[in-house]
Amino acid sequence: MAMPGQLMFARRLGPTARLSIWLLLGLACIVIDVRYHALEGLRSGFSLLLQPVRQAMRAPVDVAVELGGFFTRHRLLQKERDALLDERARLRVSENRANELSRENRELRALLQLRSRPGQQLVHAALLYRGHDWFAQRITLDQGADAGLRRGLPVVDAVGLVGQVTRVYPHSSDVTLVSSPDHLTPVYVERTGQRGLAAGGGRGRLELRYMPVHTDIRPGDRLLTSGIDRVYPAGIPVGRIVSVSRLKTSPYLNIEGAPLAGLDRSRAVLVLVARPLERAP
Repeated sequence: MAMPGQLMFARRLGPTARLSIWLLLGLACIVIDVRYHALEGLRSGFSLLLQPVRQAMRAPVDVAVELGGFFTRHRLLQKERDALLDERARLRVSENRANELSRENRELRALLQLRSRPGQQLVHAALLYRGHDWFAQRITLDQGADAGLRRGLPVVDAVGLVGQVTRVYPHSSDVTLVSSPDHLTPVYVERTGQRGLAAGGGRGRLELRYMPVHTDIRPGDRLLTSGIDRVYPAGIPVGRIVSVSRLKTSPYLNIEGAPLAGLDRSRAVLVLVARPLERAP
């Protein structure tokens, strides 16, 4: 039952009428905004209100882009680091090779200053390897019987006596070092001329044996080959005295020395080969 003042048969606007009204309102808003810029404040307000929503909607995309860039930069940095490490390794190898060549060049220059004595010839040789045993006082050279080497020949470097050829092969030879306990070298003290016998004392050591307690010998004296054994030419530097002490129970001095030659560092050496004597016709 209709209430007082209420229309009994009220008709609502149809969809077409409502659409037309909204279109007209929209068109009017557009005209007003274009003509008089009346909706600028409303648009600014809506933009300010919707700014957090836009940022929240854009956040996943920004995070994805940032993560993608991070991993890309990380891979690039890893590649650059690996390239720099490889370059540093190559530079170190080149530096070590250059240092080694420089050292060998200095040794060869020093060896070139040596002159063969009358009745001798010099055979240049290079170190192939040391003895298999760490304590072995022996080295192997790259010259052998094909270069005229034979057992008993002395071997020197630019500083002093290295040792003696003990085994000869067609293309290589073994040298027993002067510091070997099995090696004896007749020597004399350069300062006084006192003769003695130098024996190897192990790795990098010499012992001057059978020197009476009244012998004038001091630390720093240099030992040279005496040449009385006709194996080593006279005057080759052998070692330097390191310490001199007396034992109450022995009539001889306890004398220790060190080889002058670079037994553990020389790469180039000379073998002194005696020329056969020419017979008169």
